[in-house]
Amino acid sequence: MKLIKKALYLVIPVLLHGYISLAQKQSEKVSISLDTVRVDGRVAVLVNFSNMPKERFVLEIPEIFMLQKLKNGLSNYSNQQWNFTKTGGNMELTDGQYHYSINLKKKLRNNSSGLAWKIAVTNNSDSSLYDLSAFNCWTMNTAPLFKDTKMERTHVNDIVGKRILLKDVEKTQGNGRRTMQFYPSKNSIDLSKTAWLNPWAVTSPQTLSGNVISVLAKDGSYLFENVVKGEVAYFFNNWEEDHGCIHASPLITRELKPGKTKSASGVFQFTKLK
Repeated sequence: MKLIKKALYLVIPVLLHGYISLAQKQSEKVSISLDTVRVDGRVAVLVNFSNMPKERFVLEIPEIFMLQKLKNGLSNYSNQQWNFTKTGGNMELTDGQYHYSINLKKKLRNNSSGLAWKIAVTNNSDSSLYDLSAFNCWTMNTAPLFKDTKMERTHVNDIVGKRILLKDVEKTQGNGRRTMQFYPSKNSIDLSKTAWLNPWAVTSPQTLSGNVISVLAKDGSYLFENVVKGEVAYFFNNWEEDHGCIHASPLITRELKPGKTKSASGVFQFTKLK
C-alpha cells in the first residue's frame, strides 16, 4: 500500500505538469480570421492573426490577371464573392469567356502560421491566352510591425541567388507614379511591355530570381514570406505610405489553350523567430 501511495505521489505531479503544459499550448494556439474589405472599389481579403492583434493584413488575390495582348488584364476581380470557413476560404467567378477559382487554406504549425493559396483559371474562349500571371498583392499598410516603405527589412534574391535588401535593387522612376516597381524574374516571361504596365515606366533594370519575397518584423520577432510554389513571373512592390505592398506573382501558364485549365499555388507565411 505504501508503495502504491509513493507511486501516486510521483505520478500525479507529472500528469498535472503535462496537463498544464498542454492547456498552455492550447491557449497559445494561433487562430486566423478572414473577412472581406473594399480597396479602391476592389474586393480584398482582410487577414488577422490572434498572436498579432494590432496587425491587419490586406490580400488582393489577384489584383489583376496580367498577360500578353489583353490591354486591361483578365477577369473582374471587383465582383469576388468569398465563402469563408473554419479552415480557410474559397471563391469562383465566371467573367465573360473565362472562369477562375481561388482556394485559401489556413496553415497552423508550432512556430509558423499563414495561408496556403491555389488559383485555377479555365479558358472557355476560342483563343489561347499567353503568359498568364496573377498580380497577387499582400499589403502591410495597416500592419505597422511589418510595414517597410523604406525597404530596409524586405529581402529578395538577385540574379545569382544572393539574398539582398530590396532598397539596394536598381529602380526606374517613371512618369507619374514613382513609388512602385516591376522587377523581372530570371528565366521567366516578359510582361514589362504590356499595355497595362508599360505606361507607368517603372520596370527595374535589375533582374531577380527565386520564388520568394520576405519582410522581417521591426522587432525581429517574425519573418513574413510570400512564396510561390513554382515559377515567379515577376516581383513587384509599392512603397507609398498608404501601400507598403509586396508581390511575388505566380506564372499560371505560358499558354492556356481553349477549353483548358491551369493553376498556380503558394503560401503567405509568418514564422516566429523569437
